[in-house]
Amino acid sequence: MINKVLLVSGSANFSTRDVWEGYRLGLQIAGVEVIPYPTFSMLKVLSIETVCSEIIGKALDLSLQIDCVIFIDGLYFRGERSRVPLSIRKAGIPTVLVATDDPYEPMGPTSTFYTYRFSNEIKSAEEERFYLPTATLPPPAVPLSPNPQYDLSFIGTVFDDRLPLLIRFAEYCETNSLRMLIAGKFVTEPDELKNFSNLELRSRTIDSVEKWEIYADSKVTLNLFRESEFPAESPSPRVFEVTGYGHCALLTGPYRQEVDQLFRDTIYHFDDFDSAVSQLNRALDSETERTEKVQNARKITLASHLYHHRASQMTTTLRESELALADVADSEHKLAWIVGYARSGSTWLAEMLGSLPRISRWHEPYFGRLFRFVMERPEERDRLASFYSHRFQHVWVEGVRELFFKMVQERFPTFGEQGLVVKEVNTPELYPWLKVLFPAGRMIFLTRDPFDTLDSFLDLQSPGSWNEDYQGTEDFLSLENVEKTCVHIQHSILDAIHAYEGFPEKQRLIVRYEDLLTDPAAQLIACGNLISIEVKPGVAAQVADKHRFDNTKETGPGKFRRKGKAGVWKESAYFTPETLEIAHRILGPVRARLGY
Repeated sequence: MINKVLLVSGSANFSTRDVWEGYRLGLQIAGVEVIPYPTFSMLKVLSIETVCSEIIGKALDLSLQIDCVIFIDGLYFRGERSRVPLSIRKAGIPTVLVATDDPYEPMGPTSTFYTYRFSNEIKSAEEERFYLPTATLPPPAVPLSPNPQYDLSFIGTVFDDRLPLLIRFAEYCETNSLRMLIAGKFVTEPDELKNFSNLELRSRTIDSVEKWEIYADSKVTLNLFRESEFPAESPSPRVFEVTGYGHCALLTGPYRQEVDQLFRDTIYHFDDFDSAVSQLNRALDSETERTEKVQNARKITLASHLYHHRASQMTTTLRESELALADVADSEHKLAWIVGYARSGSTWLAEMLGSLPRISRWHEPYFGRLFRFVMERPEERDRLASFYSHRFQHVWVEGVRELFFKMVQERFPTFGEQGLVVKEVNTPELYPWLKVLFPAGRMIFLTRDPFDTLDSFLDLQSPGSWNEDYQGTEDFLSLENVEKTCVHIQHSILDAIHAYEGFPEKQRLIVRYEDLLTDPAAQLIACGNLISIEVKPGVAAQVADKHRFDNTKETGPGKFRRKGKAGVWKESAYFTPETLEIAHRILGPVRARLGY
């Protein structure tokens, strides 16, 4: 149960502080006891080392009985300071990250440090990040101003990407005798804004009291979403606090779909300066319409978008996830192994599956190497003194299984709530044991025309290829090497076929590389269904489009990704008559068995 939390902020003293303060009060309203740790304040009097040690100490103090530690921001606890959440998690206390800078500054790999991760941006909520938008605190009760002095106001940090549009607004207000206010911190000196007679500048940090006063004294307030490499869709805290306050109308842009879905026509949306001016004039020209929009937007925010709503949503998610993780092995039906043979497109398939919501990807853990000795020395299973003796198989198999799920819980803490796909095509020694180890698991058998696979293997053995471990010499096309390569592919295919045919029918799926090329979305949906994860067609199509071959860099001969099409062997210079004869002799039977 999540009854008592240590709430840690990042070091930023503006937007992150507001979100931290929101959750501090919101969690309390939701019935959770909160021990606050405002890092931004503590750093003013304590060293970084002391602050880090204090957080760890409070979290592990048995007298405090902390159920989990929630980090608001997380950017501060990177690099050497990542030891803070990592130490707490290693001690057995769940760590929670609420990322406040998505998508403007990437968090990087944080799954090791945090048991659970939340993002305020819907596009960043993938794999192991839950979507939890920002919100606002209950606003103070202040009477409406009968005659607001500002036609347009802007509160916030004036980043360089915001400044050009603010200058154009100032010019427009000056020309049309409209009163404008810009209040907040400026990244650079606002020289271009100082000569407007109708513009008031307040270049400083705006506290909460002054912020509410400005909103109450404005007809319209402007929200400018920041630019980012990966465009965002979700609202910022400003959207919720302005609408929740219910004094001024909100003019917001550039347009975001998630904002539109939440507020529809209760706020004024724009895409560029011209549409922004049109919406501003509309708001100022009709006080009746403006007032109606303000009231309707306020109802929406107060009903569903206060911080205690978010805190309740967070604690419910954490409690459900903790219950699901009580026995991670109970979620075995959400575990799938991608088996097959190398150079069949398994990396591409795994990458697409790992990009889908609620599905994580484990890329080549080489877990199967644990069974190499048993494969190479099968007689050891008949020797009573052997660790791998048939007589004691139930003991060591259960031990290996337990080890695997402990590793999964450590690396993929939300497994159970989410599915997990493990790409393991390079350790065929594991295949005969998958049914024994994971009787409720799932298997995805990825096939490709073995002749195309041979062509790709020969390419990676060519001098100067991407794979330094396999780079050969000018003799890589010798008949001896071609035959050896064909035998390797043949054995891998047969191992995968035997494992697939021995797996329960309802727990297995065959995916053809050629079908991935023609209709990848359908294959992703089928893989999701296999592990009880619904994949919506539109999402599958977006992920497939993102991973198209022509979106990939570094392609061509000698590269990891070469051509992204089927039947390449037919035009390959590697397929001499001699190579084709060997391929037909060794790979022909398994090729026919696979339906090629």
